[in-house]
Amino acid sequence: MEQNNHMELKELLVVAEEAGRSLIDSAEKDLDANVPKCPEWNNSELLNHLKMVWWFSAAQISAGDQNERAVPSDEMKDSPLDQLEHLLDAFQINDFSSPCWSWTSNKTVGFWVRRMAHENTVHNWDAEGALGTHSPISTLLALDGIEEKLGLLKSDADFPNTSIHLHCTDCGGEWILSTSSGELEIKREHGKADAAVKGKAEDILLYLWGRGQENLECFGDEETINNWSSIGP
Repeated sequence: MEQNNHMELKELLVVAEEAGRSLIDSAEKDLDANVPKCPEWNNSELLNHLKMVWWFSAAQISAGDQNERAVPSDEMKDSPLDQLEHLLDAFQINDFSSPCWSWTSNKTVGFWVRRMAHENTVHNWDAEGALGTHSPISTLLALDGIEEKLGLLKSDADFPNTSIHLHCTDCGGEWILSTSSGELEIKREHGKADAAVKGKAEDILLYLWGRGQENLECFGDEETINNWSSIGP
């Protein structure tokens, strides 16, 4: 039975805004605080990264050219909030089905809505973690994020030659990831693999983005579990 793990784009745009504003608020409370799961960054450097991401994304949306990556024509804003609002304005004046460049087969504004929702959600988790707290990520949003991450993996990654089973305990989400001739294969079903991770959808999403395994039950080959975390973009 096919799993329906996708949120509506209009809902994801709300997530992109709310998570973006939240991460700015958290990071600006202590700009010098180190980000535990991004050890090369403090909160100030995290905000600089996001400003660049938002700046680049807005340029793709505004250019409306699905065939060529746009170089931003305007200067990056000094304020993270100004840069986020510039991105949100770009979304408001474009239909989700409007063409724009991405590195995937989905060359529409909708790609960037989903990408920014999950970019901001995971980095909001990072910024909050620098303050010693974490807001929960809803099961529905986490499921959408897992599917988005797996979609990104299809584009360009060096995949392990072992298989892993991802099993959500708070919903019906299950995936078996394996490779064939270097290509990723995804089965949305229960089954046997070289290793398995089991936990809430939120924790599986964070695992796939290299944020650790602390809240997961892990079974099987430890190297396989480590290799499948934080694969690809």
